[in-house]
Amino acid sequence: MKGLEDTLLSELSKETDIPLVDNVPLIEVLNTAKTKSVEIGKALEVAKETNADIEVNRESYKEVAWRGSILFFSISGLSAISEMYEYSLSSFMTVFMNSLATSRKDNIL
Repeated sequence: MKGLEDTLLSELSKETDIPLVDNVPLIEVLNTAKTKSVEIGKALEVAKETNADIEVNRESYKEVAWRGSILFFSISGLSAISEMYEYSLSSFMTVFMNSLATSRKDNIL
């Protein structure tokens, strides 16, 4: 858009004896600017809709992420009780994946 605006301004600032309505290069730049502006507007609308969909999906996983972080920090905090309870990320992932595999499946997150 910035490039189109610059081109449009440069065409408008040129001193010519041709009236504006007969200036073919200026009319072409105006048509191009209008077309690009419409395309950019449509792309922005699609981007807004996509962003809203992403936000809805992100919000639906927030509770799951919260519970996962509680589980991780609970397991990692066990080493404060005794050195016997030291866990690595891979052992956490094993516990987490086992809990996913054995949990009741549901369509709602």
